[in-house]
Amino acid sequence: MPTYSFTLEYDGTDFAGWQIQPSMRTAMGTFKDALRALTSEAPALTAAGRTDSGAHAHGQVVGCTLERDWAPDELRNALNAMLPADLAVRTVAIRNVGFDARRDAVDRTYRYLVVCRDGRSPVMRRNAWTVRGPLDVDAMRRAAAHLVGKHDFAAFGSSPRIGGSTVRQVTSVTVERVAFGSDESPQPGEPVLETIAITVHADAFLRGMMRSFTGALVKVGRGRATSEWLASLVDTATSRDPSVSVAPSRGLHQWSVRYEPTPDQELAA
Repeated sequence: MPTYSFTLEYDGTDFAGWQIQPSMRTAMGTFKDALRALTSEAPALTAAGRTDSGAHAHGQVVGCTLERDWAPDELRNALNAMLPADLAVRTVAIRNVGFDARRDAVDRTYRYLVVCRDGRSPVMRRNAWTVRGPLDVDAMRRAAAHLVGKHDFAAFGSSPRIGGSTVRQVTSVTVERVAFGSDESPQPGEPVLETIAITVHADAFLRGMMRSFTGALVKVGRGRATSEWLASLVDTATSRDPSVSVAPSRGLHQWSVRYEPTPDQELAA
């Protein structure tokens, strides 16, 4: 019985998150329905993580075992022919027996998009958080440095398991400003679109952790808090801190998941 991993991309706007919920449209439920319709099987699925309602994924990894052997490209194409426009299978790979998409993940990357604008942003409204800008990116970067390392992040999120640890290893946090201009801008020198991308690499994430990181960093970028305030929250709390606002889910993008290469992949390299 072959084991497969599926890398999924989806627009989370119309999904009530990843996890199956009664009477709700979810990414997992939609994928599982398509897999059942194609294979006449209902295998147990493992997933690299759970995305919130309205959050997006570019590299959600799902694992399962099927009774029938499929060529990876054939399986991907057949599923994509059945899936709705807001969910697609990017890649399919054959995995070792016992592969678990969550437990076997080495690290995960999440990215959050913030649009800086005084008014609304109709084009980006489904996949970014629009805030009144500009933001002090240098101050945000200084604050972000306090989040790197192995810390107790209870102030920023909760464990997905009751009584579970809130300690996580964050390997990097980057804050990048990307501005797109135009010669036809209403005001010369004013960007048509200014986006702040906050990217976090970690071994795993708490519930709400990335959105809380973003809320705290935007608070610093607006000049409403200092880097020292953010540093004071790390390793000191036992639960979420009420001074940390949680950014809306629409700007959250699950970006990628990394696994150790299999022996066959190492030989191919």
